[in-house]
Amino acid sequence: MCYNGFMLITIQNMLGAPVMSLQTGQPLARLDAAIVDPRSLKIVAFYVSGPMVDFSPAVVFAEDIREFGELGAIVDSSDNILSPDGMVRLGEVMDFRFELSGLWVIDEHRHKLGRVDNYTLDPETFMIQQLYLKPTMMKSLSIAHLTVARSQIIAIDNQKITVKSPTVQEKVVQKVVANAPAAPGDFENPFRKPKPAAKHAEQE
Repeated sequence: MCYNGFMLITIQNMLGAPVMSLQTGQPLARLDAAIVDPRSLKIVAFYVSGPMVDFSPAVVFAEDIREFGELGAIVDSSDNILSPDGMVRLGEVMDFRFELSGLWVIDEHRHKLGRVDNYTLDPETFMIQQLYLKPTMMKSLSIAHLTVARSQIIAIDNQKITVKSPTVQEKVVQKVVANAPAAPGDFENPFRKPKPAAKHAEQE
């Protein structure tokens, strides 16, 4: 099954998947970790590794992934596996050291809801659309998971994500409220500079 259109995929389903060459049909590497830009809540690249990669760190830009399906992440060739050294815009994102998985999520009244356990993304835009939380111990007595839509997020920093409390739905599964991704810059965070953020990762 190929994930496309309005279908979402979880990050847990992506990580560990092979990076496949469209040119040769052979596996080149595997997806190890996502590099998330907290200014837009978008995956800009993935760290990759494998026997065909002889340098570290190595990355594949999200925009170079043609599609993601049963075979893995399809790229044109091994030329899409790059060193991040000297890439200014990607380096800026990496310097944020932003880790979405495990991050605390609180509501606007500062009540802890849980930690990010998984999240979904649109495999065409790589915009993160939903967060799946492992609830706090008190909440875990009554529910298995909390689901937060992108539109509910009002602030992000390296320690926490703040969401609108009235609209957090305590369900195991929650439908996406809207198919269209929210525009970058629709929530507050300390990573954003006054100048507009770049729309695409820089490849130098």
